[in-house]
Amino acid sequence: MIDTYHLTLWTIFSLCLLASGFLSGSETALTAIARERVQQLAATGRRGRRLERLVDDLEGSIGTILVANNFVNILATSVATALAFQLVGEAWGTILSTVVVTILVLVIGEVTPKTLAARYPERYGMAVAVPVWSLAVAIRPITRVFIGLGQGILRLLRFPARSDLGVTPADVRALAVLGERGGEIERGERKIIERLFETADQPVRDVMTPRVDIVTLTLPVTSAEVREAVARTAHSRFPVVGAEGNPDSIRGILYAKDVLSHAEELDSHRVAGLLRTPYYAPESASVMRVLEDLRIRRIGFAIVTDEHGGVDGLVTIKDLVGELVGVLQDVYDPRVPTILPIGRQVWLADGRTPIDELEEATGAEIEDGPYSTVAGLFLSLFGNIPAEGDHVSHEGLRLTVLNMGQRRVSRIRVDATGRAARHPE
Repeated sequence: MIDTYHLTLWTIFSLCLLASGFLSGSETALTAIARERVQQLAATGRRGRRLERLVDDLEGSIGTILVANNFVNILATSVATALAFQLVGEAWGTILSTVVVTILVLVIGEVTPKTLAARYPERYGMAVAVPVWSLAVAIRPITRVFIGLGQGILRLLRFPARSDLGVTPADVRALAVLGERGGEIERGERKIIERLFETADQPVRDVMTPRVDIVTLTLPVTSAEVREAVARTAHSRFPVVGAEGNPDSIRGILYAKDVLSHAEELDSHRVAGLLRTPYYAPESASVMRVLEDLRIRRIGFAIVTDEHGGVDGLVTIKDLVGELVGVLQDVYDPRVPTILPIGRQVWLADGRTPIDELEEATGAEIEDGPYSTVAGLFLSLFGNIPAEGDHVSHEGLRLTVLNMGQRRVSRIRVDATGRAARHPE
């Protein structure tokens, strides 16, 4: 028959083990739950708000849990030792209590609750939010003392203060991969997320329409000329240059709708009055920065300038969004740089085809260099202005110029040779 004294000790020991498991699981749940999810749970009620406050002050919450957990573990050890002394005497009591407490604390107070909390952090976190919050309020003075002592030791050891790095791009990519594996997001959505991080910091010079391909109107310009330009190019906005036709002297941007909305014919003087101020972006500006600037200004494109202030090209919102999420093409595009198979291991490429599209089509791996297009790669290897029929070999590919236009490589034949030659033939 167990007397009241021993029953009390067994009860205290059991409660300490349960409390240890509760606190250990709480620690894991608070550190495992996603902050974004906590913000959503906060809107569901009192428990969600308590959970949010615990996660927001994670250092204080963990301090509270550790202080309480150490207290109950020490108490459990002391009670177990007293019971062991009563059962087997002092000689073996210490050994018995150490072995038993270690096993029980590991199984009931650590491994099991932490595994459960790691599997279901939201459910566990919501369940413990209110009691842990109440505990934190109750022992806050004690917790602050221990946290202060710990921070003081860290300062003496010259450890830097904790900095909250937040969610990194690597975290988002990893979550996207896990989401795809779990069926939460589609493969295409995951690719868009990855592409955003890969291209957001890319300079606009890599996606712009080069200066030689910009369609401009020259002052003086009439309504008839605007209609003809729209019919020929399907563009809705045109840079307008001075009478000398110099692309560096852009006088303004003409929106076709501003002209075509007038039923009557407009003379060159009235058309010139419709010009809008152009927006300039340096060629080194990132895709995301320029896109955000265009969105804020509510305009459709930017004139890209080089380091000397000269016009280097033009980039549209469609170019920028296409670079971030994938190429956007519609039936009104008069010409889109592309690469097409025309035979076994043979392709026909526009000179403006991006290097990554060449790699994707042919399976070749082209090292980074001072080029972003197939034409740029050819010129970098050849070293001079080529003529039709000139060719080079590189990374198992033979590139042959088929068409030239105004000293520009406009069309290239690509043959897979299965061998790599680093220099022009």
